Amino acid sequence: MKIAIVGSPGSGKSTLAFQLQKILNIPLFHLDQYFWQPGWQRPDREAFKKIHHQLCDEREWIIEGMSVKLFDYRAQQADVIIFLDIPLYVCFYRTFKRAFCNFGKVLASSAKGCPEQFPSLEFSRYVWNFNKHYKPEIDKLLQKYRGQKKIFILKNNDEINQLLEKFKSNTI
Repeated sequence: MKIAIVGSPGSGKSTLAFQLQKILNIPLFHLDQYFWQPGWQRPDREAFKKIHHQLCDEREWIIEGMSVKLFDYRAQQADVIIFLDIPLYVCFYRTFKRAFCNFGKVLASSAKGCPEQFPSLEFSRYVWNFNKHYKPEIDKLLQKYRGQKKIFILKNNDEINQLLEKFKSNTI
């Protein structure tokens, strides 16, 4: 099984991915770990694209992360696509909470050498503009794969928990 999880920062992608890995026991890849270089340096885009495609070509996986420009390839390879369409205020709250509670720590879903820090103005703008700039692209790709893939658009924790129960009971 191949599961792609996308959504805004703070939407719960990493948390859901960890929960699904625990249930399904398949490899989990956090795109941040392959994108960011130590000290939050951006990678060479072509090198990241190559790594991304190699991950997507694996036999089974859970991949969580964004990179809208590469999402089409990931969606093409996926059996299940999960879009966490969580309200903006929740995403903002979670990004600040994560930074406050984990400041200076490198989390399990983070790239090596990239400790949690308070959201920069650039990052905050990315979160603020996510629905305006990136959601339409995600929606377009979800429409493209509707009927070909199992697609879940989840808007709150109750819907996430219901989906997790379906995975637990193998009724997906």
